[in-house]
Amino acid sequence: MKLLQDLRAEHDLIDRMLDSFRTAVDQLIQGQAKPKDLLRFVTFFRVIADEFHHAREEEVLFAALVNQLQLPGDRGPIGVMTDDHRKFRVRLNQLEQLIEKRSLSPAEQVQLRTATEQYIDAMQHHIDAENSVLFVEGEICLRDAGIAELASRGLTAREMKVRFTAEELMQRYPPTTNVEILRGDGCPMCPAYQVTCNGYEREWAKVSRWGRAADDDDSSNW
Repeated sequence: MKLLQDLRAEHDLIDRMLDSFRTAVDQLIQGQAKPKDLLRFVTFFRVIADEFHHAREEEVLFAALVNQLQLPGDRGPIGVMTDDHRKFRVRLNQLEQLIEKRSLSPAEQVQLRTATEQYIDAMQHHIDAENSVLFVEGEICLRDAGIAELASRGLTAREMKVRFTAEELMQRYPPTTNVEILRGDGCPMCPAYQVTCNGYEREWAKVSRWGRAADDDDSSNW
């Protein structure tokens, strides 16, 4: 499914930009980065990650799963991912307000570093959850329902301009990975698992391969 291929490729870019953003914030605190560059990162996350990427997830992929497969949109994997998108906007606004202060007190520097790590950590866990669970299982469910492709769209001129800044920023601020953050695939690695979501096997039991396998296996009635 081309839409999912595109979304995964965008995840790769966003992931690298998150690690680059960590480098830029660290250099800003050390007085080695320009605040305007940090605001360019904010613009990238707002325009490319949210207005382009997250919007297509919600308006195309999630909408198809909810409207055509009758999967729950207010809970389970879709509910968690949609709520994440909302929380990311709030976090990004908070980061922008700190960056725009230009001159940060020691306390504000700690606040900026902490808020940055929280934003990056949350985004990267979100990316892992979508790549390994929602995209994989969502595509299986859609194909089983006879839906082989979903509509997508290209970048607008404004979005393309913002996209071009990514390579420049990553060259100027080489990505720095936080090796202390444990990342991985599957529902158990998602921070929302068994907190606000019971995992797709239970949340999507009627259409998932796991729920269907139990329903179709005659031996389950023995």
